[in-house]
Formats: sequence, structure tokens, C-alpha cells
Amino acid sequence: MPVTAAAVVLAAAQAVTFATQDGWTIAADYRPASKGKATVILAHGVGSAGVEWTRFCEALAAKGVGTLALDLRGHAGSRRGPPGATDFTGFDAWGAWPAAAEDLRAAAAWLKSKGVADSRIAFGGASIGANLASVVAAERKSAPFLLLLSPSGNYRGVVIKTRKGLKTFAAASPADGYAFVGVKELEAGKAAVALYAPGGHGVQMFEDRATFDRIVAWTAAAAAPR
Repeated sequence: MPVTAAAVVLAAAQAVTFATQDGWTIAADYRPASKGKATVILAHGVGSAGVEWTRFCEALAAKGVGTLALDLRGHAGSRRGPPGATDFTGFDAWGAWPAAAEDLRAAAAWLKSKGVADSRIAFGGASIGANLASVVAAERKSAPFLLLLSPSGNYRGVVIKTRKGLKTFAAASPADGYAFVGVKELEAGKAAVALYAPGGHGVQMFEDRATFDRIVAWTAAAAAPR
């Protein structure tokens, strides 16, 4: 099928940067939402980058949902930070992963500066990005929803958080031990709607078309104007 000019415009992302309160410069790809719909801040897994979300972001853009896909500190385009802390490979030794929640807080502040209302700023993540997204979404009572791909109870010191009333969707595959247990616990506690994919960790679960389509559909419905 030929790609139309309209489709190219729809899929285009704006490369943006913004600063965190603790001195990192965060790079991200931004696709604005249609009027009234939410924008989802997306955080990737360890050693990856915001580009892992591209297919998902394009699918949401086609439905008018906005996205801001981050390169977390120490990754890809976000390596400018305090001296001696420009690469994620030392984060485990420093216990630095929990501080990456500042990247999502800064992303929310940036969206607000662009006129996006707090009630239209949602959060999502994959792997450690899921845990980070949960931390920030739980502390923001205005967040409309939370998307978690392969979360776990405690990932590299980032403890997953929940909040009563926060619309949450969590997905994991049975072969992905810690994440599977984490999603089961969220489901048992009625803290999330759960989906169990055939395989994969984080965005790898998107390789199953049915899983991808269901997550896109849920996110688009959650992002609809209220």
C-alpha cells in the first residue's frame, strides 16, 4: 500500500529537549494530541531508547492520542547530565535508577508549559520504565491513566506504586517471571486490568498483533475526552 502525504504528516514526531531539576537534559519525540485527548509520557527499558515506542506512537497518533516518548537519562540522546553521571551503565552501582522518575516529572512539566492540562497527561512505560511511570502517576492525582508493560514489584530499586482510582492496564507474558508475578499481584489487588501476552518483555510483546491491537485500543479509549 502506498504511503500518502497525510500519513507521513500524521506519523511525524517533533524532537524536543527539556531539563530535569537534578541537571539532566532529556531528549524526547513528541506527537501532539488532538483537541481534548490525552498525551501519554512513555518511558523505555534499560539500555533502550524512546524509539522503541515508535510503532505504538504512530498507532496512537492515528487515533488522535498524543505521545511524548523519552530517552531516559544516560540513554541515547539524554547523556548530558551531572559530571560523572552521563551513562546508565553505572546506575546499578550508584543506586541511581529511582532518580530517573525526575525525567517523567520534567516531561509532565514540559507538556504543561505547552498548554497540556494536568488532567490530560498520562503515563506509560516498559520494564523499568513501567515502574518509573507508576511512581509518577501515583503521585499525580490528576493523571487519567497508567499503562504498564512488564512491571515488577521492585526493579533495580524502583518500587512499583499504585493509587486508588487510577485507571491502569498492565501486561506481561507468562514466561517473563518477575513481570508475570507483578501483573498477577496488580490484578489480584484490583489495581489494574491485566493482559497476558504470548511472549516477550516490554515492547517485545507488541510482536503479537492481537496484544498490540488490544493495548492500542485500551490506551485510545482511556485517552478519549472526558
